[in-house]
Amino acid sequence: MGDFKHLKKEGPGYQVKQYMALQHIIGIAWVCIAILLITNTSYLKTGIILLIFSLLLSIVSFIPPKINFDPENQLLIVTNRGLNRKEIIYRLEDFEGFELQTFRLAFIPLGCYLYADFKNISRFKRPVISQSFSKRILQEITNELEDISGHSTIQ
Repeated sequence: MGDFKHLKKEGPGYQVKQYMALQHIIGIAWVCIAILLITNTSYLKTGIILLIFSLLLSIVSFIPPKINFDPENQLLIVTNRGLNRKEIIYRLEDFEGFELQTFRLAFIPLGCYLYADFKNISRFKRPVISQSFSKRILQEITNELEDISGHSTIQ
């Protein structure tokens, strides 16, 4: 259990790396639109307001939750670091497996999300382990987490 590509050893557990996803691209696009609006048009006040709100949106979207997977203590710890600061601890005794979900618009993939499924948690409140545009990256994260935990269930 030495080196992992997508997991970083932190204390007794492992921290899961977070990657760029659709909401990050949308935030960056709005910042670029606001800059273009300020520099190329006469709508200076509108551009400044749009720039302020899009920068705030970008800052909030670039603060991903910190996901710690602790197989020694049988815990999955999700620490939200944005506006809603709280720590949620899941027991791995109730763990059912990982679910890899891809959202598409026609043939265009909009994003892939890796969820952890638990017995006593509804599908709407299950934790997002990682997100990316690439399904391959999330499959590698799943394989590394399964190597650590010993569970080999993916849906």
